[in-house]
Amino acid sequence: MSAPPSTLGQYQIIREIARSNDIVYEAYDPTMNRRVAVKELVMPGGATAQQQDERIQRFKREAQAAGTLNHPNIMTVYSFAEDAGRSFMAMEFLDGHNLRNEIDTKGFLTLDRACEIAIDILAGLGHAHSKGVIHRDIKPDNIQLLSNGSVKITDFGIARLTFQPNLTLDGQVFGTPSYMSPEQVVGRDIDARSDLFSVGTLLYEMMTGQKPFSGDSVVAITYAIMNNEPVQPAQIPWRVWEVIYRSLDKSPVGRYASAEAMSQALSDAVNAQTSPAPDPVASPYGYSVPPPAAGAPPIINPYGSPPPPAAGGVSYAPYNPYGNPSPSPYSFSGQNQYQQPYGGPSMPPPGTPPAYFPPPPRRPLLKPETEEFLKKLLLYVIVIGSLLALLVVGLSSLAEYVQRVNAERQDQQLRQDELATDSRVPVNERIQRLEDFRGKLQSPAKITEANRRLAALYEEEGQSYLAAGKFAMAENSFKNATTLDPYDPALYTDLASLYEQQAQAESDKMQRATLWMQAGENWQTAANKEINSVRRKQFETQTALNYYNYANDVTSVGDASLRSEARQALYEARRNAPSGSDLAVKIDALLANIR
Repeated sequence: MSAPPSTLGQYQIIREIARSNDIVYEAYDPTMNRRVAVKELVMPGGATAQQQDERIQRFKREAQAAGTLNHPNIMTVYSFAEDAGRSFMAMEFLDGHNLRNEIDTKGFLTLDRACEIAIDILAGLGHAHSKGVIHRDIKPDNIQLLSNGSVKITDFGIARLTFQPNLTLDGQVFGTPSYMSPEQVVGRDIDARSDLFSVGTLLYEMMTGQKPFSGDSVVAITYAIMNNEPVQPAQIPWRVWEVIYRSLDKSPVGRYASAEAMSQALSDAVNAQTSPAPDPVASPYGYSVPPPAAGAPPIINPYGSPPPPAAGGVSYAPYNPYGNPSPSPYSFSGQNQYQQPYGGPSMPPPGTPPAYFPPPPRRPLLKPETEEFLKKLLLYVIVIGSLLALLVVGLSSLAEYVQRVNAERQDQQLRQDELATDSRVPVNERIQRLEDFRGKLQSPAKITEANRRLAALYEEEGQSYLAAGKFAMAENSFKNATTLDPYDPALYTDLASLYEQQAQAESDKMQRATLWMQAGENWQTAANKEINSVRRKQFETQTALNYYNYANDVTSVGDASLRSEARQALYEARRNAPSGSDLAVKIDALLANIR
């Protein structure tokens, strides 16, 4: 894992705080004097040019999707930029923890808290939907609970912008399986109501600690989403359950038309819990509904098939429960069953179902003898194919072995020639001979060995330049050594000592400060690579001393714009300085003086 950059654009990187597909840093914005979160695009290794371009376009799409939104329940994106080929976006820095941590810690949330969080999420989604943005990945990991109790929606990485062309190919699925709507599972076009399905799933999990559609694999989970009906838990009141059940309807037209409508229904359901409710009666939908009040209008039959007249001659009229005169999403089949879209189970209309007689069995596609012949043919193909594959693998292994033996033999001969080099030859000539020798090597192990020996020669050359006062040439030799052998801490101490020696002889404060910083960075690298604890502590002390000298020179210049850099250097110095030492006291005193 590579170290984080010191800056990205105008932002000063403090530390890495998260890493998944991308990397998120805590950073400081000196222009606006505020703490921000910087998300950097990480390109996967081995990606093709087309995949890289698509990844960059999707990252820009995320910044654009979130950047068009301005709502207290949505994380704010400040800017998107590139710096030396690194794409990144600056975002609002959020404290607290995500909803996943809350559920895992507490098991489940109280009714009031779960509904309060869901209403805040719906408020943010309502704003996003009004701007043409569909989130597509609402889940506990993307809901941040701040320390002041407020709720923020994060991560618009796979958001759908309805006013722009879709980056997702037809049938391609993006999202988290447990929270995806049926239409999202099968890769169909989605709208805002897909997000409402995810909110219903989230609300169920907050109140019970379990997901409404579970399974031990992605296939089992998606099957449950497409075919199973959620079961009402005992701890969820019937009015709140009615909201959850409708949001989890298999068909989008059966759900709430908007986030605002679902939020209002949930608020009404929560408020209704404070007043006595009538005893519920059974409903054909699989959840509880209250009986009609005295004098209330008749109950509507959503299937359009009127039951027997009620007392007093009142009849039930056919009615579309969603106010849409268009045909119902449940198509009528020839077996008197209502078929759900997306391949779900059929739902019979109320009343006694008619008798059903299965059709006669189909004739087999193949004759028994034809089927037996095909089985034998397939077996022969598998056996012959396996033998051919083994033959190819064997020949390939043999060729690799012969090539490796020849390479080892050639490397041995070259090594004998190289060992004949006289060590009394000037170091620059020995470097040139070893460079030529390394270019002829084929074995990776021998190349690595040659690199280490070449690094030692460059270090010897740098020491001779340093003794002669040729600092620039010594610096170049030491850098060549660290490039060839980046794991040897002694090479970085050579560079650090060189910069310290130059800094002590420099009269210009800013030039001297730059040299102190370079020395501190190389001492820090040497400490990170040193395995001996005693030497590592010595390197860390030298790191702290050079960072302190840098901050001392920068603050003495009197340039206010450099104060933040001085503070950052002092933070690093305090982290490396021995606890309770005189150096630590000096660092704290200088830090208090420039705050």
